[in-house]
Order: sequence, then structure tokens, then C-alpha cells
Amino acid sequence: MPVYCDGRPCDRGSSSGGMTSEGGVTISLINKTGSASVKGTVVIASTTIDDAFDIASAGEVQPIGVVLDDGIADGSYCRVVISGRAQVLLEDAAPATRGYWVEVATATAGRATMLASPNAVTHWAELGHCLESVAGGTDVLAWCNLHFN
Repeated sequence: MPVYCDGRPCDRGSSSGGMTSEGGVTISLINKTGSASVKGTVVIASTTIDDAFDIASAGEVQPIGVVLDDGIADGSYCRVVISGRAQVLLEDAAPATRGYWVEVATATAGRATMLASPNAVTHWAELGHCLESVAGGTDVLAWCNLHFN
């Protein structure tokens, strides 16, 4: 059975958007990162391909979401969480603290870091707020509530 987007058939996996069982709002976009998707990666809207995403640069101030699906090939549709509850990939060795403010990492593309409170400038780079405390490590995911400024 075909999937319909705005009344016409489209190829966006199972749907063009929806909700995760964890409480996140998703949209389907084309993975244009150059490799298979990695769950929790912070992404931006592609500047070269319509209806696609790319990895957020370190210090990016215009993130649009985090990757939900792990292992989706470059060029294929992949779900991106744009609001609500999602696991976010932390910068290696950076811990997460419950209640802290979440931003795009300033040292590593596609990763996030936490701050107790943002200043007026960094506030516009906000991803959301952390929902759990986890120790730093390698490729650690932390539950966050996403809401972008």
C-alpha cells in the first residue's frame, strides 16, 4: 500500500511523520550525512538536497533534530526527532546532568553537551533539557526533552 504525503504518493518509509513510543515527534528526511545514520546524532537541514538532513557542525546554532534510526543508509529516508523525548548522543567523555540545558557540542560535530544555564548568546543554540544523569564515556546517549529555539 503506498504512503501519501499531501494527497499524493511518496516514498518516505512508513510515513512522513509521527510519534515515537517514547514521546518524540518525528519527521522523515533523507539521510545525506555521507554514511549510515547514527542514533542520537544532532542534525541540521541539508543546504544542498531538498527534504534532507546533514550532521550539525560543532557549535551549530540551527539544529533541527536528532536521528532516531540507527544504520539507515546515506540517501535513504530516516526518522528525525524534532520535538519531545529523545536520546541524544553526547560528546565523548561529557556527562549529562538531569535538568541541565542541552546544546550542540562546540568541539565535536553531531554531538551534544550540557550546561547548568545558558548565556543570552548560546540560548539560541538550545536543543532542550536533559531528563537523566549519565556518566561520560564513548558514544553515550542521554534522554532529553527536545525543543528548539
